[in-house]
Amino acid sequence: MARKAEEPLEYLGGRKRLSATELEFMKMIWEHPEGISSEVIYEHFPQARGTKSTILYNISEKGYVENRQKGRHHFYTALVTQAEYEKALIRQQLTQTFGNSSFERLVAAFCGKQELTEKQIRKIQNLLKELEDDVEDQ
Repeated sequence: MARKAEEPLEYLGGRKRLSATELEFMKMIWEHPEGISSEVIYEHFPQARGTKSTILYNISEKGYVENRQKGRHHFYTALVTQAEYEKALIRQQLTQTFGNSSFERLVAAFCGKQELTEKQIRKIQNLLKELEDDVEDQ
């Protein structure tokens, strides 16, 4: 049976979703925001060297990392943060489940309502803005 094609993550510019193995490699790359060499990555995973190279190549082709070559080694730097990736996954799931990724619609559904009043929506928007500002200040 053919595998169902995954929908691209529209909230990450249409990038393809990472496989479970690619995600494990990305977690290591995310732990090194300054960049990490292929040799260091190779030391931490059990797959054959060629398989590890293919996984890193796929991650790069999907647009999640920048790949620079220095001598015999490749250095990988994340182009997408872990938070951005997780947020895109959540938004995609909300869109598939609720038909719209609107936070207000999610809150309304969570409260058992069809929709919120304008006053309730403003309160939620103010709360979200406050939370965003707190994150930026950290």
